Amino acid sequence: MAMLVYLHKEEETATEVRYRFHTDGGAVRHLVLDKQAETILPDDGNTDGVFRTAAGKLAKAWVSGQAPEKLVYQA
Repeated sequence: MAMLVYLHKEEETATEVRYRFHTDGGAVRHLVLDKQAETILPDDGNTDGVFRTAAGKLAKAWVSGQAPEKLVYQA
């Protein structure tokens, strides 16, 4: 099964970064990267496969210390 997930930075503060994410044609959702705790949590509490994919892509970017404006995951 193919998956395409888009992430777009909405807001960044000194302590966290908020992203919206969605699949092609999927509902728009939000997640928050806590810079100090180095955790990524969904706003809606739903840790389904789409969230895990988005969080994984963001975590890989964050390891390098970056909170990019946009990310795309395709598999």
